Amino acid sequence: MRASNKLARLTLLDRGYDHIWFKPHTARNDVVFSQKGNYLATDLFNLFDGMCWFNDELIFFQVKTNSWPIMKPYTEFMRNKTAKVLIINVTNKLVMCKGKYKVIIRELEY
Repeated sequence: MRASNKLARLTLLDRGYDHIWFKPHTARNDVVFSQKGNYLATDLFNLFDGMCWFNDELIFFQVKTNSWPIMKPYTEFMRNKTAKVLIINVTNKLVMCKGKYKVIIRELEY
C-alpha cells in the first residue's frame, strides 16, 4: 500500500495537484455523523483514501491496486453533491504495463 500510494502521490504532483493528503488507516475508526445516522469509517466516508487540491477545487481520491472499484457506492454517495473524484489504479497486470507498475487515473465529475 505504501508503494502504490507513493506512485499515486508522485503522479498527482506531476499532473499539478497540490496539498495531497492521505487519510491514515489506523486501528481506530472515525465517527461520521449524517442525517441518516452515524457510522464508523476507516476511509473518508468509507470511500476515499484522501483528498487534494487542483487549482481552487477540492478533489477526493481512491487508490486501488490491480483493479477498479465497483462504481455504484461512489455514484450513490455523490448524488446531489458537486465534486470531482479521482479513481487511481496502480497496476502492473495490464498488457500496456509490460510488467512495470503504472498509474492510471479515471476522473469523475458529479
